[in-house]
Amino acid sequence: MSKYTSTSAHSSERFLNIMIVRLLIPTLVAIGLFAGFAREVVLAYLFGTTREIEIFRVAFGLPSVLSDSLAVSFVAILIRLLLTGERGHPAHALRCAIWATLAFSGIVFLLGVFTMPWQARLLAPGMSTDEHAQLVVAGQVCWLTFLFVVLSLPMRALMSTRGRVWPGAASQVMRSGGFVLALLAFVLVFGWRDLMAPAYAAALGGATVLGVHILALGARDRRRVTVSLAAPERLDALSPTLSAIGLVLLSQLFLSAGRLMDRAVASGMGEGMLAGLEYSYALVMAVAAILATSTNLTLAPRMGRAIRDTGGLARGHVVQIAAIAIGATAIGAVLALGAEPITRLVFERGAFDSAATALTAEIFRLHAWSLGPLVLALLLTQILLLHGRQRAVFGAAIFKAFFKIVCLWWILRINGDIYDVAKTLLWVEFAMAAALSAAVFFRR
Repeated sequence: MSKYTSTSAHSSERFLNIMIVRLLIPTLVAIGLFAGFAREVVLAYLFGTTREIEIFRVAFGLPSVLSDSLAVSFVAILIRLLLTGERGHPAHALRCAIWATLAFSGIVFLLGVFTMPWQARLLAPGMSTDEHAQLVVAGQVCWLTFLFVVLSLPMRALMSTRGRVWPGAASQVMRSGGFVLALLAFVLVFGWRDLMAPAYAAALGGATVLGVHILALGARDRRRVTVSLAAPERLDALSPTLSAIGLVLLSQLFLSAGRLMDRAVASGMGEGMLAGLEYSYALVMAVAAILATSTNLTLAPRMGRAIRDTGGLARGHVVQIAAIAIGATAIGAVLALGAEPITRLVFERGAFDSAATALTAEIFRLHAWSLGPLVLALLLTQILLLHGRQRAVFGAAIFKAFFKIVCLWWILRINGDIYDVAKTLLWVEFAMAAALSAAVFFRR
């Protein structure tokens, strides 16, 4: 009798845990979406579409895009490493994951800081020399965001393999929430409203992500991480992981090149154009990142095990990916149809006036239609990484950057405006999703 009672209790506990996870992730995703909107609302209220916020957007752009886009891919690589180590040497796998992350994040952070003068000229050619000087200082602070977020990723991967997914699902809450609280403190307590206030707030948002991940690990896993840090791994043992991560970095640079090129083109179209473009991008990418991150946290470990054990995805995984892409497309259509009231509701207050609303809403309407192919491309990228096919991702990223260059060249050739620039997002993401689908589902 006790055997049946024990089995029943175990089944009830397992069912309860499953229900908690299923409810927890959507809740954290919703809170993350709200926190992301809150960050944009605060920036719009304080700075509107002024040149100052445009300088911050460029300074924050590359560190933010890389930390956001790398997070999902980076975690997928580390999950694969940790899952492989489960069968033989888990301590060695964890040590490799941690030291590879330390080496990678440190090198990229230093490169980002020391190349900021070059980045300023390349990423904002339409700005003046004085504006470039401000951009350099703000950008060097913003690179701390990248460092802190990337340092949290081995812990996120470790917890994901254990089924503890809430820290990763809550990363947007931590980052955006930390940003908002820090910026409001700077403004309300210290009266600090210049360009550096959001730059330091962004760095503190990244530090919040790292701090919460450290606390969420638990005493046992913190000891494992401490032991791994105390025993440096040999470079030859790190080389496979560093090579995979380095290829992902190059891929993400090419994948992010479209937004960077949009920003560079917009910087020469007059004050406010770049800001409107960035507010729209922030809304679309926040929704896309939350959808992709929450899906990756629940599906990536299961897909990784399926690929490890059978060499491919289960039919159920393919159906889930298709359903997510269709759902994202539907969400994009709703956002496009409600672009103006959404923009007015989210932004129009303080320094963000009706003219800024009209500009941003029209750009957002065009951007929102790209949500479906954008989310699909993010998910397919993770599948290729779980297969260990980093070269395929790199090739697709080069294709995407080249296609974007052609689109923007054509826009400039016909003297297009900022709305024509916005249309290129849909063209590029649709082409990228098609290319990745061919790589994943039609491989011989």
